[in-house]
Amino acid sequence: MEDIRYKINVVAAIAAVGAIMALVGTILAWNQFPKCVGILDLIIFGLLSFVAVMSIKPTTKQTSAIWNMALGALGIIVTTINYLRIAGEVEAETFMDVGIGIWIAFAGVILFTIFSISDFMYKRKNQ
Repeated sequence: MEDIRYKINVVAAIAAVGAIMALVGTILAWNQFPKCVGILDLIIFGLLSFVAVMSIKPTTKQTSAIWNMALGALGIIVTTINYLRIAGEVEAETFMDVGIGIWIAFAGVILFTIFSISDFMYKRKNQ
């Protein structure tokens, strides 16, 4: 029986789960606060999810991990801006005043970024 680590990059697969979580969270935030979360945000997280899923195939090249890290940093910035827009609109006093979607987006993009950095460090060490 072939080992699964040769069929998929498990670290990139976990990062892809984070990217999909971020996309779902952004969609939820967009449904709840359409003035604060725009179509461009949905496109960015859709692209992030697509790139993350495409990088599940194992490779020793560092370029995919570098792109994932850059997209992760962009995702963190976009999610922070969305959070600030939502918090300003609802005059948030508690964590849940901004809705659950933005928190799912934060969790997903942070998970994606951490595992993308881990994937890059592993590939850099083994090259």
